[in-house]
Amino acid sequence: MGFLGRLFSRDEADIALRDFDSSAARADIDALIDALNQLADAMDHDDAPLENPGWRGRMRDLRNASGSLRLLIRRPQFDKDELYEILTTVRPLYRGEPPRDFAHLAEFNTEVVARIEAVHRSAN
Repeated sequence: MGFLGRLFSRDEADIALRDFDSSAARADIDALIDALNQLADAMDHDDAPLENPGWRGRMRDLRNASGSLRLLIRRPQFDKDELYEILTTVRPLYRGEPPRDFAHLAEFNTEVVARIEAVHRSAN
């Protein structure tokens, strides 16, 4: 038992670690890939502010994250660290209430947030 465990009277046997099963996370990762692609496609429309480098950058980030996840699940096995290395780069457009300029993307963004959380649940 470590110093902090003794200090807080925590027995090390209380911690139960679960092995990571990449096959269990594949369906949620695939759904996240689809949600990211749908959001990026919805952002890329005729009225989109494509002259805005931030807008183009967010579309590129979404597509890059989708591509990285797609490459990951093509492999027969991957570990949790590899998944989280990519998952940390996945950012929804916003959290909470949609800004006025993003209101038309609310449905897609909400789906991305839900899929990110689903991947976290299936990976843990």
